[in-house]
Amino acid sequence: MDNIYLVQRTFQYDYIYFDAVFLIIWIAVLIYKKEHRALLFAVAVSPLIYFIDAYVWWNSKIGDTYVREYWINGVQVPHPVGNYFVTKFGADFMMTISYSLFTFAWIWIFFKYFRSNKTIIPIKYAILWLSFWIFTPALSIMAKINDSTVYAVRHMQSQYFIWILATIISYFVLAFVYKKEKVIVLKLFCAGFVAVIIMEFPLFVFNIRQMGFKILIFDGFFMINQAIPALYIFYDKVLMKRFNFPKNIFPI
Repeated sequence: MDNIYLVQRTFQYDYIYFDAVFLIIWIAVLIYKKEHRALLFAVAVSPLIYFIDAYVWWNSKIGDTYVREYWINGVQVPHPVGNYFVTKFGADFMMTISYSLFTFAWIWIFFKYFRSNKTIIPIKYAILWLSFWIFTPALSIMAKINDSTVYAVRHMQSQYFIWILATIISYFVLAFVYKKEKVIVLKLFCAGFVAVIIMEFPLFVFNIRQMGFKILIFDGFFMINQAIPALYIFYDKVLMKRFNFPKNIFPI
């Protein structure tokens, strides 16, 4: 039976190198296509994701261990990290900052276009993102640049109830705010689901994250969707309508 509470990832350290290369390309594409706001949004969100994962969870006890743990090249990274700071930071950067710069930039692009006749644009970006994240583990397996094994663990017993509750409450609020446009609720939920599948499917295929199909679907329902309603309300009702996210800063 799948242990839904134990989130495990096993990959070679050069996975981080290839991820960084594709991240640079992703950022370059966003800049070239003048999706500056999407990039700025992702940059703003990424430190929060890093803080939660690499600091709060890393330092949060759960029983006789911590919510977040690492083994790198067979050695458990200690708490505090000491001489492992740089090595751990590389893994943290890939799993928080890089994830955020891909995911939340795409979410902004979806927000921007899904109510227009340009829905093909977020679809194209989703395909590009998924392609990068399939090539990353494939190249890591083939390249043999740094085969040091990274084993990352999150013990999520204390987190999943919060995910579920936050998702339910958030979508009730979203449905109330957009009660005359219920299709928005469904489309945003689908966007949150798709974002997680793009993130997790390559890990599933390459056996980087040891999980079953049920866990993949569970994550699709709740991982990003707990935040999507609040982010969209902030985007639509605050940034776009109240402040118009000044065009003199970043023109569309």
